[in-house]
Amino acid sequence: MKETVIESFEVKKLNAELFMPFTISSGSHKSLANVAVMLKTSGGVCGYGEAAVATHITGETVEQTEENLKKACASIVGRDAADYLKILNYLEESLDKNRAAMSGLELAVLDLACRLQGISLWQYYGGKENSVRTDITVVIGSEEKARDFMAKTRCRFQDFKIKVGIDFDEDIKRLIAVKEAAPSAKLIIDANCAYSPEDAEKFFNELLRRGIKPALVEQPVKKENFEGLKYLTEKLPLVICADESAYSLDDVFELIRRKCVKAVNIKLTKLGFMRARETWALARSAGIKLMIGEMMESELSSFAAAEFAGGLGGFDFIDLDTPFFLKDSPCPAGKLLENTGVYRLAEIEKGIGIVPGIF
Repeated sequence: MKETVIESFEVKKLNAELFMPFTISSGSHKSLANVAVMLKTSGGVCGYGEAAVATHITGETVEQTEENLKKACASIVGRDAADYLKILNYLEESLDKNRAAMSGLELAVLDLACRLQGISLWQYYGGKENSVRTDITVVIGSEEKARDFMAKTRCRFQDFKIKVGIDFDEDIKRLIAVKEAAPSAKLIIDANCAYSPEDAEKFFNELLRRGIKPALVEQPVKKENFEGLKYLTEKLPLVICADESAYSLDDVFELIRRKCVKAVNIKLTKLGFMRARETWALARSAGIKLMIGEMMESELSSFAAAEFAGGLGGFDFIDLDTPFFLKDSPCPAGKLLENTGVYRLAEIEKGIGIVPGIF
């Protein structure tokens, strides 16, 4: 048997506690609860992936994702990893209804292919930028907690993403606190679908009146409300970005064609690696700004996203901060991830460069 043939697999839960609740307008996390997968060839080379489950956003569950991963892994045992593109196409068709499983197994296949070639995922995607720097998220909470969080992080991070959408007045107070703590920082505001177009217009006009102009406004309206995104893009002097609305390549095509947004957030868990690459190409050709984001993910998926963005280049916003919220991460990155939020991509030797400790 060829040493590149996939011979076996393992699927395990990937869990970690958070330092603090990660609260957004649509829900709150106290822990990371994902599923990890390992593929092993007959030659003993392993590839790893992570399925990031966000039940409150996508409706997927850990149990469903774990079961689908086991079935999908069993179906590709005996296939040659050298034919990874055919495997990826097969996974896109068979796991389309469970995007977390799809992206996690796609990642394991790509990690395996890169390790077999002796290159990193960053090199595979082009190796354009040697490093990328993430923002850090100020979650929904009190003004006092926001000020305390800023006191701990403003010396280490350059950009801040502020979650909003539950309480108009409290959100304004938190944004003022962030601005006062880091007056020169780039601010991203994420509502996670919380507003009507009219309420969003009112909120952001109030911010502008107070001298706070965010660099990016992420998903202010419901995900199906393309017209609401277009309305705000036309009415506000701000960069409106689609996240939840950009769930598929078809969505992105329509958003760009109809000039609904000025930016798109690529999340590998939503799109998978192949569709994410096509989204990058569509956005770049249209002059649309790009953001790379993630769900609640460990260093394994976070580094994959960083390598995707840094390898291809052209990303205006990097939002890959969830590793900084994890206690005792099951996938520690060591010196490859600095405490200032810098992903050191050029130093990765093979594949993703991260190995889950659970296998």
